[in-house]
Amino acid sequence: MQLHQRFGFVAVLVLCFVTHVVVAKPRPVVIWHGLGDSYDSDGMTRVSEIIKDIYPGIFIHSVYVNPDSEKDSKQSLFGKLDDQLAYVCDQLASIPELSSGFDGVGFSQGGLFLRAYVERCNSPPVGKLLTFGSPHNGVFDFPPCDKRDFICRRRNAALKYQAYSYYAQDSVTVAQYYRDTERFEEYLERSAFLADVNNEREVKNETYKANLASLEQLVMYLFLKDETVVPKESAWFANVDNKSGSLTMLENRELYKQDWLGLRELGESGRTHFRTIEGRHMSITDVAVIEFATQYLGTEEKGELREHDASKKYAGGLTVTKNDDDNDINDPKMLGVDKVDNDSISVNSNNLNGNDIDDPTVLGIDKVENTGSRSGWVGSKLQTIFDAYSGRVYN
Repeated sequence: MQLHQRFGFVAVLVLCFVTHVVVAKPRPVVIWHGLGDSYDSDGMTRVSEIIKDIYPGIFIHSVYVNPDSEKDSKQSLFGKLDDQLAYVCDQLASIPELSSGFDGVGFSQGGLFLRAYVERCNSPPVGKLLTFGSPHNGVFDFPPCDKRDFICRRRNAALKYQAYSYYAQDSVTVAQYYRDTERFEEYLERSAFLADVNNEREVKNETYKANLASLEQLVMYLFLKDETVVPKESAWFANVDNKSGSLTMLENRELYKQDWLGLRELGESGRTHFRTIEGRHMSITDVAVIEFATQYLGTEEKGELREHDASKKYAGGLTVTKNDDDNDINDPKMLGVDKVDNDSISVNSNNLNGNDIDDPTVLGIDKVENTGSRSGWVGSKLQTIFDAYSGRVYN
């Protein structure tokens, strides 16, 4: 499940006008790619480049299960997940730059695997965990086939039939997080990976719960038009009955109510965030990367108050500035800081009359003052940028 790159004019324009964020020593970031992708693919490289542009000097490591790119991609499809995870635990523990901890960014199945890392190893520890279209509650189907593609349909049928066989659970990655609610007892008995990391068996692993509950934030992104992860709501830890189609959101599941994994503790303390991205699986634009990176990454490594530039400039003269007005920030985490003394922070635009920002949360603030006069071409392009921030893609 590779990350689809969007290198449109809008994304490039936004990136050009985002100034560097000043952080004494930004916490490192670890990225884990998805199915069929590789640690050094163009998509993974692009994500790293954008984050580094925003936070100069930040250390980023892209997880691999084989340093050979082609083999790494193949082993994302075939291999025993327990062995791969143990390999990655040793890999991350051996990197000196990560010794004080890191923030994790997992794409597709990579998000599930990073969560498993937190539960089973977490040394070095993860601060914030961001997952994108990740099958946290598994999958009960494979990407749909065209009605006329009989080979694809036969392949999917065979995979589902043999999903809980010894061979599949020992060597096919997708099978190891295949969760069929109609064969639930068989799943609990034979699942080599997911049933364990979701703590669904009778004997619970308290270490898994303690480790996951230690996260500063768990941010789960769902792709609204996802047809690759089935059901797509698995990205939010929701359960869908594959016979009736009934949907049970995380908060209504026994897994949450009885807190098998520490998710209730995270939720009740406001550390769980559910986000959406418009589009299909792994359709992540440069603008989306900028948005999640500025909102969630770049925490100072030791956890002290993070300092931003006095002004963070965007296209068209839009400037985020520190002022002494009363536009107080209710949730400082939106700006990636621990505390705001509400001097305060507001946004003032000189080019947006007629193109006002309706949703200031795209900038992580409470209020936007839309003042001044529109400045021709630049002003018209600015609305396009904020449309892109709202989830619409313009190439």
